Amino acid sequence: MIKLQQLLDDGYEFFTGVPDSGLKPLIDEIIESGVKHVTATNEGHAIGIAVGAELTGKKACVYLQNSGLGNIINPITSLCIPHNIKPLIIVGHRHTLPQHKVMGEIDKKLLDLIDYSPYIIVEGNNNVK
Repeated sequence: MIKLQQLLDDGYEFFTGVPDSGLKPLIDEIIESGVKHVTATNEGHAIGIAVGAELTGKKACVYLQNSGLGNIINPITSLCIPHNIKPLIIVGHRHTLPQHKVMGEIDKKLLDLIDYSPYIIVEGNNNVK
């Protein structure tokens, strides 16, 4: 699991995303730390928030579950890529449960296909509570 301190050391100072039980330890660290953080209503919203933060000079990070990856493709391809504004995306990866299977099999391929980086895929346990 990635730790908040690693992200802070890399200069990330603004965090947004959609809660995910697999990323709960990281999200808890973010909330407890007092760093700038906004919980988003959906994944596309999180990308928009992160782009806004980047426009104000903040280095932004978006966290989400891979089942929500489809919700960020249009904001990434129509907002981030054309304007070269690329917040870090941390994807909680799950793949064995039926609702996560398809996106879990293509999450890395999908991000690579649209030539988006930076991203981190965090392997998850489908049984995390």
